[in-house]
Amino acid sequence: MRRRLLLVATCLAALFLSGCVTLPESGPVVDAGGEGSFSDEIACCYLPNGPRTGESPADIVQHFLEAMQATPIQTNVAKQFLTEAAGAVWDPEQQTIVYGERGNARGETRVSVALGDAHLLDSRGVFSGSLPPARRTLSFRMVNEAGEWRIANPENALIVPQTWTGEHFSSVAVYYVDPTARILVPEPVSVPRGEQFATALTQSLLSGPGPGLGDVARNFLPAGMSFGLSVPVDDEGVADVALQGDASGMAAEEAELAAVQLAWTLRQDPSIRSIRLTADGQALPGQPSLIPIDEGIKYDPAAFSASSALFALREGRLVSGPADAMTPVSGLPGTDDYGFTDIGVNLDSTLVAGLTDGATSVLVGPTYEPDGSLEQVVSGASSLLAPVWDFADRMWLVDRTTDGGQLILVGKDGPQVVEAPGISGERVRHLLVSRDGSRLVAVVRRAGRGDGDSGRARDELVASRVRYDDRGNLIAVTEAERLPWPTGERPRVGDIAWRTPTSLAVLYPVRDVVQVRAIPVDGSPAGLSAASSTLGGDFRFLVGSPEPTSPLYAASAKGYTDLSDSRRTTDPSDVDFRTLTYTG
Repeated sequence: MRRRLLLVATCLAALFLSGCVTLPESGPVVDAGGEGSFSDEIACCYLPNGPRTGESPADIVQHFLEAMQATPIQTNVAKQFLTEAAGAVWDPEQQTIVYGERGNARGETRVSVALGDAHLLDSRGVFSGSLPPARRTLSFRMVNEAGEWRIANPENALIVPQTWTGEHFSSVAVYYVDPTARILVPEPVSVPRGEQFATALTQSLLSGPGPGLGDVARNFLPAGMSFGLSVPVDDEGVADVALQGDASGMAAEEAELAAVQLAWTLRQDPSIRSIRLTADGQALPGQPSLIPIDEGIKYDPAAFSASSALFALREGRLVSGPADAMTPVSGLPGTDDYGFTDIGVNLDSTLVAGLTDGATSVLVGPTYEPDGSLEQVVSGASSLLAPVWDFADRMWLVDRTTDGGQLILVGKDGPQVVEAPGISGERVRHLLVSRDGSRLVAVVRRAGRGDGDSGRARDELVASRVRYDDRGNLIAVTEAERLPWPTGERPRVGDIAWRTPTSLAVLYPVRDVVQVRAIPVDGSPAGLSAASSTLGGDFRFLVGSPEPTSPLYAASAKGYTDLSDSRRTTDPSDVDFRTLTYTG
């Protein structure tokens, strides 16, 4: 708390010395993936003026909206534009309305303001969709109180422009645990940066994963837990998370997972080195009072045990290693040609699945065991997409039948057809599964819509959540929701790949070039925060991993580009770059 007050005092001093303040119009680009950190160098500071004597109703509304852009974030000045009764109950922490454009305030006793390109964040910072049409025009009832106009019915929301949130919010993640308690499940959130960053992350985590995710993600922090006014971070980088509530009944395993959730959530604050975690002044059962931020690496959502190697086919045989120096693996797929046309390798690289017989069958066998054998796990399909794997060695396939895509899960009990609304029966062109097994992402091709579309087919990026019981058995796949494209267009997608556990890389042609753009997997707008790359050439494939340090490649049939340095190389060993892949 002392550090926060010191920051405010410094900002106020700067205000008084400068005499005038301007609100920055743009800010740093933040990775939409949710796995990065934030910059402490946010704009400092903006303290808006309160109401002035004799202001019109429209001016009061206009200045009320501007006052919500105070930096550091606070709403004390904004509250001055409200009636006394409204100010006593106004709760801007319920949600955040983020808009791209704002019209002029118009009216007298009822002032209206139109918002364009607006969306909602709930109290946790979770993206909640576009602002419903009925709410895109704000209506303020004005009351003359003590001779001055004031607002009597403010929205219970922080209402701010996208440029401002890009400057002052970070797109990150809070971490829960899968139903089997074996891997972390990241949920994207947007929360304020600066001194309140750790506090906002902790508050969002304690709020839980939200309705509808009970069979997707579990929260091991006991329900009803709260904490004080803030999560202070001292000069040694220790975050003090002093929970309020009884944790004595927690099992040691539950306490460990609760500590891991906090560690992975708060490690996104670069100022934090460790966490002092207590509940009612006591350490959690079986846990030390001081927890390092790398606690629980075995629960890494990018899969701690996952291999970082690349795999591909060369003359039908499986090879592995750096893209420019791949060598045959020691197992049978590396010594004999089994007619593979595409491959998928499980996360620890012990198993490879290969499409054979014109992509109608799947063979699975050990990658490195020379004495191993290959087993046919699927046969008689129509046209299979490349296999993808999750952390539990579940293999996912799409069979492109004449009746549309058929989702197939190959688990310990063999293959089963899975109903996936919005994916099943569609023209599925690409499929990904998150390593934690909680998300499916697909590209589906749909017919053109006529006006302005010339009747041409276009691709849509869709995402589903996957529900399991506590033994890892599939319960259901939720209905796929469309991920919006930043420009509002419907491009033809060349390929997709994971970039982080909560963001995708999407490759698509634009006229004579190819672009690669980052898209957040939760459906939130990507326009302000997603980086993009433009490439010349015939690149058609992406090779990516949810581990952010792994290179992202764009590939053609003849070579590849590392998008981190854009140096084009070609493997002289005739690797089939169409099959180049990481594990998963």
